[in-house]
Amino acid sequence: MFKFPQPIQNLINQFVKLPGIGPKTAERLVYFLIKQNNGQMTEFAEALKQAAQNLTFCAVCHNVSEKNPCLICSNPNRDHSTICVVAESHDQAAIESTGDYQGLYHILGGTISPIEGITPDKLKIDELIARIQKEKISEIILGLNPDLPGETTILYLTNLLKSFKIKVTRLARGLPMGADLEYSDEVTLANALKNRSQV
Repeated sequence: MFKFPQPIQNLINQFVKLPGIGPKTAERLVYFLIKQNNGQMTEFAEALKQAAQNLTFCAVCHNVSEKNPCLICSNPNRDHSTICVVAESHDQAAIESTGDYQGLYHILGGTISPIEGITPDKLKIDELIARIQKEKISEIILGLNPDLPGETTILYLTNLLKSFKIKVTRLARGLPMGADLEYSDEVTLANALKNRSQV
């Protein structure tokens, strides 16, 4: 049975841990990197090292950041009475790229999906409730994907937030069912924000 040299196998093992990467794709990526000149491979390794050393999670919104709290949470010019709840950091980046939203964010770290073993206790929901109780929040925007896990999470959060005297809205239906926020264009996302509806 063919065995890769150990340094190659080590790299393949790391790539396979990434979402959507199987053994064959991992092999292709590893051999692509090896074929690059030594400087490019070193740059790639250095970028990974810098990310590991310099990135942290904001203690307030749980977004990936270089600072804690992050630049958005610590910005006094943002609307600190509005929180947009999103599943992942890349969803926050998609909404932020519209330039139309000036409030704060809360990253859940995923959406409820019992099939995948993701239950509410595995998300940053308790931390969201703590923020609502501690800060003067007037509106929660549920900025989750319009797919089954997103809709399940929206329903769960809507029921949970009923006991608080705050406005709870969701992005408008300009986003088609099953669409991912990170792949939506800025105009569609901006319209979804502007035309959000109360839940």
